[in-house]
Amino acid sequence: MEISMVQMLKLFRKKFLPILLSALLCAAAAYGISKYVVPKTYVSTVKLYVYTPESNPDPTMNINALDYAQKIVNTYIEMLQTRSFYQKVMERSGIKDTVDHFEKMIEFSPMNQTEVFQAKVSAHTPGDAKKIADSITALAPSTIGSLKKNSTLEVVDPAVIPEKPSFPNSVLLSALGFVLGAAGCVFFLFLHSFFNIKIRSDNLAGNLDLPILAAIPAFHEKL
Repeated sequence: MEISMVQMLKLFRKKFLPILLSALLCAAAAYGISKYVVPKTYVSTVKLYVYTPESNPDPTMNINALDYAQKIVNTYIEMLQTRSFYQKVMERSGIKDTVDHFEKMIEFSPMNQTEVFQAKVSAHTPGDAKKIADSITALAPSTIGSLKKNSTLEVVDPAVIPEKPSFPNSVLLSALGFVLGAAGCVFFLFLHSFFNIKIRSDNLAGNLDLPILAAIPAFHEKL
């Protein structure tokens, strides 16, 4: 059975209330799950600057120093992405966990081809995220200094306690639940109408282009 766009619009208008109710229920469910079921993730970030002795007041010399610093940023990150460093950070922060899981909580990344890179820490509480980021701030310069002479790190932007979780985003998930709820209800109504084999008077009039001469009324048996 074929369904035209006009019929779909009529179906949507006729079933608007169930569609809206389904969308609101799905939005409420998504909000509740994201708010009270899904574990929250808080992110605290510290930015570090690669300082090299090649720095010089002469602008042309500073260009060479900047180029050198940019080249070793990735090297510095690799030096910090070691099990020994993660173990030190874990011990200093006082958080009991495995090194493998601790490694997944910390992400190092360069900042826009500069001599600055950041360490982004994800944890289930804002306090833990701040503790880990502060431990990285305290341990990273000495770790780099012990591995590579004449190069140090300086803190550009210290870590702060995150005020709200970065995941899950309850508002976004609620909006997504609303859209999916409405779309799912419309899809169900479409399938129900598509596979409905009952013959209706409006179908005869619309599809066969024939006038309706008479109709048999519905009789209800009296008990």
